[in-house]
Amino acid sequence: MKSTLLLWVVLASLSGGLNGCKKRYPNVVSMLFLAPVTITPSARTMQLGDTLWLTASFSDSLLDYNSGNRYRVRPPDMTFVTGFAIKKLLGVGQLPAGIASTVNVVAKVGQMSVGGTTTGLFSLVYDGARYRGRFGLIPTQRGITSVSLLLGPAGGAKALRTYIPFIQLPPAADGTEQKALLEDMYFVINDGKATNYDLYSQHTKAYSLDPGIDPKSLIYEAQSTFTVEVQ
Repeated sequence: MKSTLLLWVVLASLSGGLNGCKKRYPNVVSMLFLAPVTITPSARTMQLGDTLWLTASFSDSLLDYNSGNRYRVRPPDMTFVTGFAIKKLLGVGQLPAGIASTVNVVAKVGQMSVGGTTTGLFSLVYDGARYRGRFGLIPTQRGITSVSLLLGPAGGAKALRTYIPFIQLPPAADGTEQKALLEDMYFVINDGKATNYDLYSQHTKAYSLDPGIDPKSLIYEAQSTFTVEVQ
């Protein structure tokens, strides 16, 4: 009887020791950064030859969509890739046509260039505290036109779902280490409101309206994309 009791005491001691040596993995905190820009005029229609102005002036403390907190993201820590896609919307049942190569671009602050049929790049100026840029887009074709703004880390999709080493998070309530993970990044046009999303969804397939879709997918189509009818 005594030997059995002693055995249980030894096993309990060993079990406690093993649990104490168990590796503790860090908590992963996903971050989705948002950067504000404006496109003006924001009307649903514009005349052929008129200019859409894209203006950026935002702090390097970017908003994390998931937590509502802000984190400083500077060029020495993370290099941005900033671009655009311009398409003519041909109807819900048809694929849109890339027309970036037909749009004239003007760079007032920063640099902008068309890189292909659908897409182009622009670069923002960083002054040590803010990102700034001002660019003009001048359509040369009539029709329902969408302008999508693209924001991401250098390295593209491969750089997503990776740790952000320059963001240090405090330990969790139980003392577990926490690490920031880059989930995604988006530009938000006109506070995500005056983007004419209804015009977009009337003239092309809006995947963000599909049932069961992650609400975050709405950001790109409804808030990172501006739609206008060029008359």
